[in-house]
Amino acid sequence: MKQKHSLNIADLQINVVTEAPAEDVEKISGMLDRKMREIYLASRCPKTEAALLCALDFCAERLALQEQIAALEEREEKYAIVLENFKVRTADQAAELDRLRAENAALQALLLRCGAPVTDLSGEGIALDPVSPQEFLEQVAEAQTEKAEDAPAPAPATDDATADAPAPGDKPRKGRNAMGSMFDLLSFDDVD
Repeated sequence: MKQKHSLNIADLQINVVTEAPAEDVEKISGMLDRKMREIYLASRCPKTEAALLCALDFCAERLALQEQIAALEEREEKYAIVLENFKVRTADQAAELDRLRAENAALQALLLRCGAPVTDLSGEGIALDPVSPQEFLEQVAEAQTEKAEDAPAPAPATDDATADAPAPGDKPRKGRNAMGSMFDLLSFDDVD
């Protein structure tokens, strides 16, 4: 609802009808009164010219603020594009992480089949015992040896490919590491 306000700006009486709250009208008129008095006292020009100079000053400020708003809106559009790119990259990285977790779980399951020492099967993944790579290889070789000792004796080897493989319970030959001997025991049935 519109209300009538009587204002005194730089000793000029003016009546204004507006829907704005009384507090806003007083705040605006106070700013205008201060600005008019600054201009009037600094230049000693007539009050009507001071009012025009004040209006010009406020228009200049308004234009400067509009330019700032336009620049901020342009920057916002650029940041929206950057944000969208980050969302896409994040989704790609999340998919890659899921793929790596699945691959990790498959590898850990393979290690379990080979008898590798594994702990904490209740979490998202399987956490291997914190050991050095050399200790890990030794543990794998030891587990394979124990597994081979518990298994029934293999049939005698007849072809040259199996003649080179170490017998169960034998330590890997020089020139072959424990990881190589672990893969000798794997077959295509062990791989999913």
